Amino acid sequence: MKAAMAENMAHSVNTPTFHVTIAADLKPLHDAAHAKHQSLSLLLVRACALGIHEHPDFNACWTPAGLARRERIDIAIAVDTPGGLITPVLRDTLRPLDELAEDWRELKDKLEHRRLKPADYSGATFYLSNLGPFAGVEQFDAIVPSGAAAILAVAAPSPDGLTRLTLSCDHRVVAGADAARFLATLSKHLGAVDALQQ
Repeated sequence: MKAAMAENMAHSVNTPTFHVTIAADLKPLHDAAHAKHQSLSLLLVRACALGIHEHPDFNACWTPAGLARRERIDIAIAVDTPGGLITPVLRDTLRPLDELAEDWRELKDKLEHRRLKPADYSGATFYLSNLGPFAGVEQFDAIVPSGAAAILAVAAPSPDGLTRLTLSCDHRVVAGADAARFLATLSKHLGAVDALQQ
């Protein structure tokens, strides 16, 4: 598993990448997740899925044959483990939050017991890296894994109370204006807390 992730990151070095950052107030989302004992990362995944649904270029990837478009939105979540970074993939992320939560529980159980298979951590459309729990990380850029259009890096809240969200994108798939529009849509969904919790 570690070798597969290392190989993926090595391939990603050749990806022409750009970064776009916005600042968002995620406190209402944090509070809602805490009140209902929900995972903030899953709420972020749900917002990303809704954004991708409205901007389908982010559900594509570049291949040797050209642009490959996908129907299902599969999102990987970066997880810090004693053995290194692992990115389990949630499939079909437009489903209700309770279904995603159950799938995520199963993936974490597999991860804890070292039973993840390649199908559990490969083939993602989009990636999420959340360093919000690490106070002081006010902004960071993440590497776009091979086979994905983009990865969203979520930092910890800054002293101004806002959270920096940085979208790293494969420039062969999307352009700067596409990223700006996607982030505007994402910000809208992050503010619609009740809808995300369904």
